[in-house]
Amino acid sequence: MFQLSSDRPVFSYSAWKYGIYSVISFAAVLASVLSLNMGLTFDALMVIAGLGLSLAVLFFFHERVWFYMIISLGFAAGAMERVFMGKYPFTSIVLGLPCVLICLVFIKEAKRRDFSWIPGHPILYVYLLLTAYLVVEIFNPQMDSFLGWFSAFWQRLAYLFFLLVSCYIFRDLRSIRFFFKFFIVAIFLTALYGCVQQWIGLSPFDARWVHSDPHIYGLYSLPGGGLRKFSFLSDPANFGTLMAGGTVAALILFVMGPFTRRRKVLLGIFTIIILLGMSYSGTRTANFMIVAGLGLYILMTMYMRRTRILACVAGISFLLVLSVPIYNNVTLNRFRSAFNGSPTDDPSYDTRLIHRNMMQPYMHQHPFGGGVNTAGNPGAKYNPHHYLAGFPPDGAYFATALNLGWVGLILDCTFFFLILFYGVHYFYKCQNKEIKTYYAVAAVFLFSLFLGSYAQFTITSVPQSLIFIPFIAAIIKLHTFDTPELSKNLQKSQNP
Repeated sequence: MFQLSSDRPVFSYSAWKYGIYSVISFAAVLASVLSLNMGLTFDALMVIAGLGLSLAVLFFFHERVWFYMIISLGFAAGAMERVFMGKYPFTSIVLGLPCVLICLVFIKEAKRRDFSWIPGHPILYVYLLLTAYLVVEIFNPQMDSFLGWFSAFWQRLAYLFFLLVSCYIFRDLRSIRFFFKFFIVAIFLTALYGCVQQWIGLSPFDARWVHSDPHIYGLYSLPGGGLRKFSFLSDPANFGTLMAGGTVAALILFVMGPFTRRRKVLLGIFTIIILLGMSYSGTRTANFMIVAGLGLYILMTMYMRRTRILACVAGISFLLVLSVPIYNNVTLNRFRSAFNGSPTDDPSYDTRLIHRNMMQPYMHQHPFGGGVNTAGNPGAKYNPHHYLAGFPPDGAYFATALNLGWVGLILDCTFFFLILFYGVHYFYKCQNKEIKTYYAVAAVFLFSLFLGSYAQFTITSVPQSLIFIPFIAAIIKLHTFDTPELSKNLQKSQNP
């Protein structure tokens, strides 16, 4: 989809193969859902199970198919849980798949005795340090539940394995280019379904889920009428924050990418649909994420004329949206409420301040935190007698400070800083325009997620976490492909 202007699309057997596998996989998932909802006989279920097993054997020999299937299932996990009314933990199942995939990769590479694909990079070293810190937390005397610790630890291991697998998959520029195509298309399709929910209405299983619990219905309701949309994802906040990062990413590809005019028009359409999907989620944090992401991109590329034009257009558009005399639009009013008035006028903001002020003495006295999964709903589940059990952390950073202490929070912030540092550093270091574009997208997208984590769980939620990890791998690997030969070929293709 995103190729250099002088390139013509080439449809290789490999591309068709992955496309066919994706269609077959989607058909298998659809058949399973229909069979369980229609009450098919045991024989029919056995046939479907046999087809699923055949697909699993087929995927076993294609780790790239496994890789993209994991991400795809991450996007669909929330919808699948609504179909079955939360009876099955699809998210946990998806997070277990990277453990299977890393075994497949190690089995293949052990025969060749080639492990050069494992990067020796500071970002990976710090992530290993974070994993080791989580191991040390098992000795935290404040924590009572080993199961609660293990639940968080195996997820951290799954993400570590997925990071290694991502570095294995990203062996050349073509593989990373395909990932960015896949990412934008997945974000677009997710946003499009959110728009369909707004324009046409919720599907029967989505409506059944929303109305099954008055608490859920209250959380999804908008002031002035209507419901916040959530597309395939688990909730509106998850949907809105992902669409905010996707909006900025698509806009950067549109403005900066060395693509043909046809593909830029397509990217422009994608950007509009993704932005609409974000607005229909009613997530005010997402509005700040877009502004911050665009701000970082403008700072990084202010030397470019097109960036200065974008800054002027974005600023004027922002002021017009805030001042246009339309007051009966719920979506528009929700957007304005994020910027009009003082933050103290927002009851949710006041609640956050009260909670954080209340817990500051506890965080000061417990540098290693209360223990893994001791705060919030996980705390009520695994450590019901803990002081933090049931206390609602209203953001990822606050949750980390409560569970892992300010030592764990410093380690997390160091990890995020290194990601942004190397993303920006390699952006200025690399000469190839396409690689610079991918670095700009990765740095700005991840920065948006980091900012959103102040008020939401933008990194630990699925599918953000399954997108977050490959973006880190792209930052680690992209600069290794910026060779003089590649830059020379790019210059020739742009100046025939």
